This record gives sequence, C-alpha cells and structure tokens, in this order.
Amino acid sequence: MKPEVTIARQAGISMAGFAFGQIVRFGYNLAAARLLGAEALGIYALVVAVMQVAETVAALGLDAALLRFANQQDGEVRQRAVASALKTGSFSALAVSVLLVLLSGQIATVLHGGELLRLVLCSAAAAIPVTVTTLLAGHAAQAFRRLAPKVVATQMVAPLALLALMVTGRLLSGVEMALVLPYVPAALLAFVTVLPGFRSTTGVRLRDVAAARIDSSMLSVALPLLVISLFGMFSHWIDIMMLGFLTDPRTVGLYQPAARTAGLLRSVFLAFSGIAAPMIASSHARGDVAGIRRLYDLVSRWVLTIVLFPALLIVLFPREVLSVFGEGFPESSTALLLLSLSALLQAWFGLGSTVLAMAGGERLSLLNQAAALCLQIMLHLLLIPRFGLDGAAVSTLAVTILLSAARALEMRYLLGIALFSGRVWKPLLSALLTGAGLSLIRPWLHSQQPLLAILVAAAGASLLYMVFLRMFRLEQEELEVIFSFIPFLKKTTKDSP
Repeated sequence: MKPEVTIARQAGISMAGFAFGQIVRFGYNLAAARLLGAEALGIYALVVAVMQVAETVAALGLDAALLRFANQQDGEVRQRAVASALKTGSFSALAVSVLLVLLSGQIATVLHGGELLRLVLCSAAAAIPVTVTTLLAGHAAQAFRRLAPKVVATQMVAPLALLALMVTGRLLSGVEMALVLPYVPAALLAFVTVLPGFRSTTGVRLRDVAAARIDSSMLSVALPLLVISLFGMFSHWIDIMMLGFLTDPRTVGLYQPAARTAGLLRSVFLAFSGIAAPMIASSHARGDVAGIRRLYDLVSRWVLTIVLFPALLIVLFPREVLSVFGEGFPESSTALLLLSLSALLQAWFGLGSTVLAMAGGERLSLLNQAAALCLQIMLHLLLIPRFGLDGAAVSTLAVTILLSAARALEMRYLLGIALFSGRVWKPLLSALLTGAGLSLIRPWLHSQQPLLAILVAAAGASLLYMVFLRMFRLEQEELEVIFSFIPFLKKTTKDSP
C-alpha cells in the first residue's frame, strides 16, 4: 500500500478519535465553566498541567521509543521489547504517583490553589500507573501501525468518562466531588478498552509483561526522548503553570477555554504525526532520506489544508466562540486569537520535531525545546504581571514563531527539505479568499446571536473553502487517496473524455 494511502487511512482513524476526544474535552471545559465556574475550571486546568508533566516523566520516553525501536526489530525480539517497556513504565508510574501525593501540598501552595487543588491532585495521582500503562499499550499498537486501540481508549473512552463522571459528581454532591471523582474510574475504563487491541496487535499478554526484564538498549533510546518530550510538555503547559504561579485559579480558568479551543487545531497535527512517526523511523532505518522528505512535505501540506479552515473561523470570530462558555469568558478573546495563530504555525512546521526525533536528531530537538522553554519562562515572567492572560498568549506565540523558524532551517540543512513547499499556495490562497468572503458579512454576523453567527460562518466558509480548493485542483497524492477510498471514481475519471 502506498505511503500516502496508509497515512490517510490511519490518520483518518486517528483524526476521528482525536476529533471526538477534543470535542468531548471542549465539552468538559464548557460544562465545567457553566456548572462549576471559572475558579474551579482553573483548578482543573492546573491539575491537568501537573498530571501531563508527571505522566510524561513516568513514561520515561518509552512511548516515543516504542515507535522507533519496534520498527527496527522483528518477531520475538519486538515482543520482548514491548513487554519490557510496559513493565518498566508501570513501575516508574507507581513511583511518580507516590511522589506526587507527597508533594501535593507544596504544589497546591505554589499554584495558589489551596486545599481543593491538593485533594484533586491526590485523586489524579492515584490514576497515573493505570494511565501510563494504557498509554504505553496504545503506543505499542501504534508501533505496529494500528492506531485504533490507542485512539479509542485515550481519545474516546477516557475523556467521555471524565465528562460523565464530572457532571455526575456535580449533580450528586457539588463542586469538590465533581473535580475529585473522575480520574481513577476513567483511567480504569480506558485500560480495559485498550487491552484487547493491544493483545491482538502485538501478541503480548499480561503474563509476558510480568515476566519481562528491563531492556537497557531501549532505555538508552528512550531517556533522550524523555527529555525531549518533557521539554515539549513543559512548553505546552507552561502558560497554565505560570498563570497559576503569578496570578490565581480564576485567571487560569478564564484562559483555559481559549487554550482548549486553540488546542482543537493542534489535534489535527497530532493525528497525522502519530502515524507518520513510525513511517519516518522506518525510512530512517533504511537510509531513505528522500522518503523522509516526501513524507514531511505530504503530511505538512495535508495538516495545513485541514487546519486553515477552523483557524480562520476562530481568528475572525473569537468573542463569539468564547461566549458559549458563559459570561466573562469573552475577555480572553485576544488570547484566543494569539493562541490560534500559534497553533496554526505548529500545525505547519511541527512535524519537524517528529522528523528530528525519529531520524536521529534527538540532541538537536532537545536543544530546540530547551531554548524554547527557557525563553518562554522569561517572557511569561516579564509579560504576565503586566498583561495577565494576554501576556501569556503573546509569549506563547513569540516562542512558536522562533521555534518554527528554527525547525524549518534545520530541516533544510539536514534533509534538504524546502522551507516552504511550493504546493501549499493552494490552501493558503483558498483560506485567504474565504476570509475575504467572510469579511463581507462579518458586520451582520456580529449583530446576531453568537451561536447562530458561528454556525452561519462555518457553513458559508466551508462551502467557499472547498470550492476554492477544487478550483485550484488537487495534487496527484490527494487523487490517489480519494481513489483508494472510492475506487469507482478512478474508473469514471479514466472513462471520461
């Protein structure tokens, strides 16, 4: 099967899962904003930030290492590597969980969250061993180029369970129960979901995991990737953490809907990079630099094409989008605009980080992330006290611009990948013309109810965008993908005069 067809099919599965997960997480933030209030939403955001970093540490980089290492092994050697990764990660996660409980009081004090933040941190920490084991099992299946087990468990079951349990806790008891209840039950449900797919895909059973030994060769690959992932995770959540450190949970709660909405754009990049990563690693193992260049160009162009449309809506109608969260949240509309631009840049150039990590450029990728994190912290310290949540968004955008430029230059120098593919002019021009069309009716849309304005703008923009893309004609890769899903179109095209 051709790479573009494999990418499209697996990314289709991934994108469906990511889309569902992002919509449910968006729904969680929406429900929390309306049912619990801005301060409780801020507590939730701070807990998620701390937990994401803790889970990254607990995984020891084995999630990324599985994508690279498993593609370089075969048969029983590959199965032993998978079993070893799960056992090592599970014990590491248990240690991190205990440590986080012990430090929960100090963390809550630093982030100005009080006793409520401490309680929620302890509840979330108890779920870390199960969550990390689920994550590694999903990545093991992904290394075999099967994304469904990971996507269903982590992007569908887990977020849906969190939302349902949060609402249940709020209705039965109150704000505190709504924040404390969901984590452990949701993690267990996700683990039970991923297990059958993991077994059937990898051939590894729980008894194999229990009998496995620590694989030092895999750890030597994983630990540098851990540092890269850790810098990336800190960079992703540092705005939330710094807002908690420098302001209060309510400010974090006002910022969270903007960050989560912009995060919808990022999910498209994650969906495609998830399947592209093992293919890039496989090309690197064969010494196929041309294949890496082609994958980079193909995936980056597809991600940009998909992301431009929703980014356009968010940039043109930020207040209307945030108004659905309730009164007061449109205050963060400037932050939403800036964060959306940042997410758009990450979608365009973000695959460079995946290429570097999968193609032997771990040190360079590490330097990128370290420099970006240090700069982001300095900018947050400078701008948040003066401009609040808008200062956090400005810092994030500035660092994203510099990091995107650095990755583009590195790809050009190391692999001969052009800074800008000549074929991206089609989606860019289509988005520009669509934006011009929306601008003509923008004054009228601003006078309507926010939800109606968003729906009308989305319907009109989607039609215009698709028309312009069709006018500029699809690339051969896009045609091959379409023909693979709808074969009769190929015959119709050949038979047409």
